[in-house]
Amino acid sequence: MKKVVFVVASVCLALSYTQAQKKYERIMYTESSVETDEMTVTGKSAVSMAEYTKFNLKIANKSDEFILFKPAESKLIVNGKDYIPKEKPLEVPPTETDNRVVDIKGSEFMVNSYSYEISGLYKLSTTTQSVEAADFQLPPSINEFKVGGFTCNMKDLNKETDKTKVKFECRYTGKKIGVIHPGRAAIKLPDGSEIANAKSSQAPIIIEKGESKEITLYWNRMQGGKATDMQKIKLMIVWRDTFIDADPVKLKPVTLDFKIDEAKSK
Repeated sequence: MKKVVFVVASVCLALSYTQAQKKYERIMYTESSVETDEMTVTGKSAVSMAEYTKFNLKIANKSDEFILFKPAESKLIVNGKDYIPKEKPLEVPPTETDNRVVDIKGSEFMVNSYSYEISGLYKLSTTTQSVEAADFQLPPSINEFKVGGFTCNMKDLNKETDKTKVKFECRYTGKKIGVIHPGRAAIKLPDGSEIANAKSSQAPIIIEKGESKEITLYWNRMQGGKATDMQKIKLMIVWRDTFIDADPVKLKPVTLDFKIDEAKSK
């Protein structure tokens, strides 16, 4: 009896797939959404064609920590078969919303429904204990410095009377996930006074192991005449808890279920 039920179910699935292929050239799906304590995950504008399926995945972060989404740890489930997307990770700052288009190539997606299981969701604390970095002189005697799992190299320096702009490329090789807060860095003048970064509201930058990313720091005209002429005086960057080795906390998986929107399918 069990074999008969299994065969009937298999035939029904096959018929559903075949009917969808015959009836539609483009299948549209209704929006799907799941809410957790940390976020709201929404899949919208889902469409299947003969060569692919794709949809817009939106993550609204409700927490005061970063949400990191790794598509390679998720899977699309179609008629019992798994398909792994290849999109880049998505980093959603605290209380903000961002999206990623998930686009999977293939000819198996002309179906009336499928599921997207998201296992690659992490909460990333950006308030973890920082790694202490030594002050960095401008202009420097050595362009490179290391701190914790970070190796940073100064790529460009524009030091003028009324402004200073410096760009670094930082690579992370630590065992956790690197977080850089560019807005925390300050400039120390020869008299010992410190001036905050002109872009102190810059969002933290997430760097996974093996990645490199650029950070840019800015300081504008300061009062004091010749004593604060940035082109002539020696400046020191004070890093002020800029570099962090953060522990990612894996969150419970969520699943989006997409069903055919017959009114929009053609």
